[in-house]
Amino acid sequence: MKIVEDLELEKEVSQMLQARGRDLLKLMQKADELREEQVGEVVTFIRNQNMNFSNVCESKCLFCGFSVTPHSTNVQRLSNEEIKELAESAKQRKVTEICITAGLDPESSLQRYLEVLSIVRKVDSSIHIHAFSPMEIKFLAEKEEMEKEEVIKELIKGGIGSLCGTAAEILVDSVREEICPQKLKTQEWKETIELVHELGLRTTSTIMFGSIERPKDIIAHFKILKDIQEKTKGFTEFIPLPFIHENTPLNRQGKVQYGPTGLNVLALYATARITLGELIPNIQSSWVKTGEELAQVALVSGVNDMGGTLFEENISKSAGANHGEVMLEEKFIHLIKDSGRIPVRRDTLYNILERY
Repeated sequence: MKIVEDLELEKEVSQMLQARGRDLLKLMQKADELREEQVGEVVTFIRNQNMNFSNVCESKCLFCGFSVTPHSTNVQRLSNEEIKELAESAKQRKVTEICITAGLDPESSLQRYLEVLSIVRKVDSSIHIHAFSPMEIKFLAEKEEMEKEEVIKELIKGGIGSLCGTAAEILVDSVREEICPQKLKTQEWKETIELVHELGLRTTSTIMFGSIERPKDIIAHFKILKDIQEKTKGFTEFIPLPFIHENTPLNRQGKVQYGPTGLNVLALYATARITLGELIPNIQSSWVKTGEELAQVALVSGVNDMGGTLFEENISKSAGANHGEVMLEEKFIHLIKDSGRIPVRRDTLYNILERY
């Protein structure tokens, strides 16, 4: 009986992901009604700033247009002074979160990661540092010949406040072999996230969709996130990330001609609300990847969070996104009010800071 139920559920979710026309409108309405039940009329956003302290990466992910090899002419490693300046600009902008990421740089070490945290902490001891990914935890553990738990504990001592739930892409190993063969396997990602949650840190959860995956792969991905959240309650939000294809190896090699369409994006958001919303009530749109107009439309397709101001954005831009590097609070407020909803500024853990 369970097998039959699972097959019926997979068929239903697959139909949702591929809904078009009036079926898509009905799906969006259902998602919007669920959103109203689960989180109400508030739409949140955060005042945050990105920091990518190295674009050098030894993992040759075919969906990435940001990273370079150590011998590239485009190497960008931030100096301590540059890190300090970025932290000072974040403090001046009164951001509540700084999001720190980097490539898997052979010249980096746990000490370097701790040094970056220390510089930011010295500039602003109150700012929430949302940083690094399960892949970076694995990278540092292998490089330092340490257990992952030890690495995470050192980063916590260094001041990290929450972990990025990125490096997930699609949590299906057959897909990962095609788009990111050098990254950690699905089970490693799952175990690392669960370990992070057990050690007291919250994380985001993500999916990168619109490359080579099939509906059944997205369904498998959703199931893993649900299983983790039922076990740990450690996810703060779910962030669907549309694949930006233009400047990526997948595009250059002819494996992916287009990224997801606007209808793909809206169907995915709605399906996420319907399948994940009860366990992960905060569903975030990515204005950097979709553009502000589609991010606003997503508010009637199950979305209740619009992400952050960012100020510095390099990863999507490098892949070919052309929607800008910053969205000021005034624009968030305008888009949200125009949608008939209530704008609220939040912190990383979804505590309300200001209503407008």
